[in-house]
Amino acid sequence: MTANGQATLDRGRPPVPGPGKSCSFPNFEVEELESGARLWTLDVQDCGLVTVVLLMPGGSELDSPERAGLASFTAGLRGAGTRVRDALEFAAAAEDLGTAISTSCGWENAAVGTTIGADDVAAGLELVSEAAAEPAFLGEEVERRRRRRLAEIERRRRDPAAQARIAFARAIYGATPYAYPAIGDRSTTAAITREDIAAFHDRALAAGSCHLIAVGDLGRGRVGRAIEETVEPQLRAHARRFDARPESLEPESPSPPARRVVVVDRPGAAQAELRIGHSGVPRHHPDRVRLQVANSILGGKFMSRLNLTLREKHGYTYGVSSAFDFRRGPGPFVISTAVANEVAGAACRKTIDEVERMCAEPPVASELDDARNYMVGVFPYTLQTIQGLSSRLQTLAVFDLERDEYDRWPERVRATSDEDVLEVCRRHLSPESLTIVAVGPADELLPQLDGLGTTEVQAAG
Repeated sequence: MTANGQATLDRGRPPVPGPGKSCSFPNFEVEELESGARLWTLDVQDCGLVTVVLLMPGGSELDSPERAGLASFTAGLRGAGTRVRDALEFAAAAEDLGTAISTSCGWENAAVGTTIGADDVAAGLELVSEAAAEPAFLGEEVERRRRRRLAEIERRRRDPAAQARIAFARAIYGATPYAYPAIGDRSTTAAITREDIAAFHDRALAAGSCHLIAVGDLGRGRVGRAIEETVEPQLRAHARRFDARPESLEPESPSPPARRVVVVDRPGAAQAELRIGHSGVPRHHPDRVRLQVANSILGGKFMSRLNLTLREKHGYTYGVSSAFDFRRGPGPFVISTAVANEVAGAACRKTIDEVERMCAEPPVASELDDARNYMVGVFPYTLQTIQGLSSRLQTLAVFDLERDEYDRWPERVRATSDEDVLEVCRRHLSPESLTIVAVGPADELLPQLDGLGTTEVQAAG
């Protein structure tokens, strides 16, 4: 208290957080078009922009070992010239509208989309439709993209973090599609032909398995009319379903469980890239949300157990994280960090200790509360833009999730108890079956990793 009776601010005491605010996902509509495609619309009035994305089947999970990279190669060429315009004309048409047409490819699907002024949405949709349904796949464009992809593969070959990701996936997933990088490698990229690309595209252009996502200033049916005039005629010409599925996305489990150590030898490297984990669970697994809470405690945020141990306590790293990648099949659970060569073995052992601790005892109340509050607290930030809202709808569409997924998600996070965390960790984390990948100088790393599991050495690249 000051002399005149006014309260002073205690700057040595942080303010108490206020109560969290509730957040609900905006209303959206879903309808089936005459072509069989599903139209998802979410109106954000007066924002002046519209994000439109056409989701197509044919993701990287369908790549064969001999043609790894085919799905992403195909997707990247959809915006590189069409039967109507060559690549430069197509890019110029998009630039005239103040936008660009994006193409992408994930494990489950491919996409063509744009964000454009609401008044120009019909012209933008025409370009999206043209890229998705009428790509030319001209020989010179195929070869130009091939050279770019080979250059990117070479860049990744020299990148220790990329090498760690590739070696980790290969070690875990064996002969399944998840074992191969979505971009492919040098041999598969060289082997893919224009005919392969055209055939893959023709199979994937199946309206009955497509989703059209429109989010933004939809203008009382304006976007719906534009879709009917531009995209829907193309889709009706391909009104069929795409039912191809990979033979198996499930990796073989070692029997009995055993740890495996893979050292990718990079002589002279100053530090080691580490990847530690095993296969996880599919997106539709009933334990998914509880695993997200458990992962937040283990390594999903800055004040996680792994970061407090490896960074704050021991100073081994600038940062460490863990994540579950929820895919149609069992995506990876992986812990990622980089450390000085001389502490690689100690960092691996401390990491294993933390995984074992997750399976041995429930979290204390404070760290469980922190994890739940963090997850629920950051969720609204993912809904601030029309692109963020579109991304959420795309996830619903691709994985066929319930309409109320995002309204129920915060409740499910808050309902996760300490015993729930312990139970799912014991069920889905396997410290005795971890694969440890270390990219760095083998002569320095091997003595430190001795005793952690069956060891093999691979050449970099």
